[in-house]
Amino acid sequence: MFRFVFSSIALLAVAAACNAQAQTISTPEQLLSEFSRCDARFFESLRDARLPADTMRLSQYGSVKAPTILNPLQEGGTYQHFETPLIVNGVRMVGYYNQAQTMKGLGNFLFWGFVADGSPQEVAAKLKPLIVDNARFVSQGKAITRAEIRRVGDPIGQWRTEGLTGPGVATPFGFVDRVLMVDTGDASPPLAGHTTVFCSLQGTVTAPLLQVYRPDLNAHLFD
Repeated sequence: MFRFVFSSIALLAVAAACNAQAQTISTPEQLLSEFSRCDARFFESLRDARLPADTMRLSQYGSVKAPTILNPLQEGGTYQHFETPLIVNGVRMVGYYNQAQTMKGLGNFLFWGFVADGSPQEVAAKLKPLIVDNARFVSQGKAITRAEIRRVGDPIGQWRTEGLTGPGVATPFGFVDRVLMVDTGDASPPLAGHTTVFCSLQGTVTAPLLQVYRPDLNAHLFD
């Protein structure tokens, strides 16, 4: 894996900007909007969020909070079932999952998000008004997605909306895809029979990128 050294000042500036803009979350709908950015704002907002009781269980991860799971790298330890569903604009969110893996020749993959009741089309239609930049949240086959791409070495906060790899195409080496997606869950439990509402980072995911976009994780998770 390439190692790229970014100015610590630049990284702190990006993180500070996220902190400064984060709002106190008092409704599930606000939380979904922050989640839909697929960046640190979701985890920053959970620090002081006021959510309905007995829904998500949260843990402290450094300076942020995130839904509690056992281990994103461990099969069977990536999912949290909500004791009481979190209702977001009429969508029943029944759990949260957080998975990380490396695939030889393809790069690093991070998936995090919610598990919902209902078909992908129904869920996407109800959530779309809450999604940031939802004009780009469009159908791609059976899924509904909003995608961006960046080249490793681009400014840490820069994402491109042209030259996307497209669904089912491997991210080229030296690039990272960021995708918000509503799709059918896996065929096996705990996602079977549900719809997933998730963010992903995939491709040449580096430690500096993790440090800024996933502050709930060890930035050297893939080293």
